[in-house]
Amino acid sequence: MTAFALVLMLGAAAAWIAAGGAPLRATRMLRLAAVLYGALGLAEITQIAAAAVADIAVTLGAAVLCVAAYAAFRRTPRALTGSLLLIIAAVCGIGAAATDWRVMAAAPQLVSALFTFLIARPGLWRRPSLYLALAAFSMVAAAASQLAPGAAAHAGLLLFAAASVIGVALASNVLVEQNGAGGRQRAIGRAR
Repeated sequence: MTAFALVLMLGAAAAWIAAGGAPLRATRMLRLAAVLYGALGLAEITQIAAAAVADIAVTLGAAVLCVAAYAAFRRTPRALTGSLLLIIAAVCGIGAAATDWRVMAAAPQLVSALFTFLIARPGLWRRPSLYLALAAFSMVAAAASQLAPGAAAHAGLLLFAAASVIGVALASNVLVEQNGAGGRQRAIGRAR
């Protein structure tokens, strides 16, 4: 599992870097998601409360990615709405960690994935929306992997979590690239 955890940590680092090119209103949320997924990778490597961290980090991370996608593709979410979504996800993640009832952690992930896909849906054939839709599917796959038993499912959880955080960060970065950065530099540019 250490190799998959390292992939997740590298994916979180790449998402942190890509978040620098996202709209300012989404940057903080993308970086928070990168920290959550990085913490999951670190917990897997050190084997310190790995199951509990997985429940909390993936559940809260999916909600944070949904809020970040809304901020990047639409507008800044209302404070009450965004806070309520994050609080519900955090409570469900903590509840799943405390009770070992994984469905409690998977439900907010699926809702976040659905909302993320709905955010991507209007321009689905453009590159940023396609990246965002693929990130939403990765969130669904991470939730399904979390529900399944076994080492292969756990490896899938780590890899799909990495794909979801990278997908939302890259979608936000490409969105800025296509809409004109307004003087901002892209975080990840093309090689010349």
